[in-house]
Amino acid sequence: MQIQQFYDKGLAHASYAVRAGRQMAVIDPGRDPQPYYDFADEHDAEIVAVIETHPHADFVSSHLEIARETDAVIYCSKLTGATYPHKNFDDGDRLKLGTVELHALNTPGHSPDSISILLLDEAAQTRAVFTGDTLFVGDVGR
Repeated sequence: MQIQQFYDKGLAHASYAVRAGRQMAVIDPGRDPQPYYDFADEHDAEIVAVIETHPHADFVSSHLEIARETDAVIYCSKLTGATYPHKNFDDGDRLKLGTVELHALNTPGHSPDSISILLLDEAAQTRAVFTGDTLFVGDVGR
């Protein structure tokens, strides 16, 4: 299992790839999908999921482009009211990538439809949380 952060300094925006074996999920992708494609190619992985922690008003996400070009499924909270093809991803919902489980946690605050993603990899005894804009390093979401 591997977690890779992609950081856009100009926007102060972090996105992530979670790779488990040959499957990969992208969390909160930025506008340019190429870095995620390059990372997937470098690790012989297939992007199977794109997760949006909330609708982003401060940048344009490439979630629709990634889904269209890779056949990945988009996951987001039902509270977003998304009208594009997606699967609802809310409290209690799980997504499995190899030995990794991604659990949805509704975390309203930054926005009423915000979710955080709890990553559990029992094989590697690894845990992580992707909080979107609910928490920042040294601060809470705005």
